[in-house]
Amino acid sequence: MRTGLPTFLLALSPYFVSAGIAAEEARDPIVKIDQKLFDKHEELKSATERRDDKQAQFDSQKQSVDQLTKSAKALDDKFKQAKEQLEANYARMIDDPTVDLAASQKAYQDAWSAVKQNQQQRLFEEQILQELEHQLSLASNELEAISQGIDSLEQNKLRARAKRLQSELTESHSLSVSFTNRCQANMTIAECDRQTRDLALQKAVKQFQSELIANTSESKEIELNAHKIPFNIHVLRSKAKESGFYDGIRYRSLMDVEMQARPTQSAACTLLGINKKYCFEPDSTDDKGSSVTNQEIAWVTLNVRSNLYDDKVTIDGVNYGSTPVEIMLPVGQHSISIRKEGYQDFNKELSINRDHNLRAVLVETANPLREGDKFADSLGSGHQGPEVSTILPGQYMLGEHGSKQLKIKQPFGFGTTPVTVKQFETFVNSTNYQTDAELKNTCTAIVKGEVTPISKGYWRNPGFKQAANSPVVCVSKNDAQAYAQWLSRKTNHSYRLPSEDEWEIAARAGSESNYWWGDHFAPSQANTGWGGTPWSNKSTSPVMAFKPNKLGIYDTVGNVWQWTNDARGILKGGAWNFSPEMAAAHEQLSLSDSSAANYVGFRVLREIN
Repeated sequence: MRTGLPTFLLALSPYFVSAGIAAEEARDPIVKIDQKLFDKHEELKSATERRDDKQAQFDSQKQSVDQLTKSAKALDDKFKQAKEQLEANYARMIDDPTVDLAASQKAYQDAWSAVKQNQQQRLFEEQILQELEHQLSLASNELEAISQGIDSLEQNKLRARAKRLQSELTESHSLSVSFTNRCQANMTIAECDRQTRDLALQKAVKQFQSELIANTSESKEIELNAHKIPFNIHVLRSKAKESGFYDGIRYRSLMDVEMQARPTQSAACTLLGINKKYCFEPDSTDDKGSSVTNQEIAWVTLNVRSNLYDDKVTIDGVNYGSTPVEIMLPVGQHSISIRKEGYQDFNKELSINRDHNLRAVLVETANPLREGDKFADSLGSGHQGPEVSTILPGQYMLGEHGSKQLKIKQPFGFGTTPVTVKQFETFVNSTNYQTDAELKNTCTAIVKGEVTPISKGYWRNPGFKQAANSPVVCVSKNDAQAYAQWLSRKTNHSYRLPSEDEWEIAARAGSESNYWWGDHFAPSQANTGWGGTPWSNKSTSPVMAFKPNKLGIYDTVGNVWQWTNDARGILKGGAWNFSPEMAAAHEQLSLSDSSAANYVGFRVLREIN
């Protein structure tokens, strides 16, 4: 069996692979720059080692010179002492010829010899130090030159990356897209066809941009910054290969579309996250001699935002869902409509020729206030504040047997229930608030007719079991006002405690009798002491356990005394452990602002301007 040719080809396969890699490197200048950078970093490593070696030699030599210099001072001092001793002995010898100078002469000669030897050694070592300093300077200069070369290559690489990306972004590309549309019943076939083609082109542009980004050499980096620049995608040619109804209801268009992005000259740098100075100015082009027979259409991005959620955005008769929404449209005139139930429609004719941001402010439709209308403000994150019932301006009769007339000039919203444990808990969790009862251990109860402090009593532990929909108790007037202030901040509306008169107006609901239903208390109609309910003289009841008054307001008779904003510390409404007579609309209780009891709660008033 002959195997010569396959064996020969197998032997050549490494050459073909290497040749392919070499050809790829030749086409991509960044590969060449990376190779040069690799070589330069190797040079830098070697040069750094040489510089460090010279630095170590220089430091060691300098230490030797410093040691010799230090020794020179000691030798000079020793020489000076020997000289002084010799001179002294010589002076003595003049008067006494028997004085022996031999020892002092030898000491002087030895000191002199040591000084001279040190001087010679220092001179020699300093010459070596100077030479090492010169060599260290050369090594440092070499290192600096290599570092500058690396910096230059890094900048060249940034420019090459920008140039490569600019080239990748401006390549034209063809796509085949299919779009199915449910046209409106009042459209002609021509209008349906035109709308379907426009939507198909819109789909093509969006798909083209996604593929354009994915096919770049640095797609991950580009995806992170793609929202920062307009791609300015132009439709060069478009052709409908197939259009028509295919099931009698839906209209489908199959199109071939040729597109090209024309980003600004600095777009590549923005996408790469590098300084714009590394982007080159593109050559100016003249499209007058273009051979494109179809008219080019530029597509841009329209970002639509509004001040509301769950609205409906319609552009040129096509529904795009709710804001925020990003839509790709051809340049030109477009009809934009944003709608939401309960708000005035936002309509705008907009001419766009570049990426555009549109923010619509929808205005609430004016609705006349009606007595007893209920609403609740949003606290954000899906939570709502206390529900309130609308009280209208007018003349109201207050006091025992309606003996006092009062005129209200401004409407207000009155809490339909006392603030519940759950509502107060939301406030505490949001602010880490501590009540007066927690800080001062001041929550009290009435035991055998005596006001008695509750051990460790506070709103979570009032001495009986509370549910989420029970009225919060063991709260002082200070605590109630803190809750109202928090509501005001969260909703951007003004909340406060009601005045004594406002509380009585809402509680009576137009009645002039003791209770909203009449002058006489009937068993089981409200949670008061001796009121004939399962909770009477035991605990609070759930806030909606009994019928509301005509305005839909609960617990205006019994359950818990409720704080007002009266400076005298007035509370209204009666409670589960007070007699039914004390729950009459005109009755009141007085406590200090910091007092807290397990029969005291509150409700809020929302001002309406």
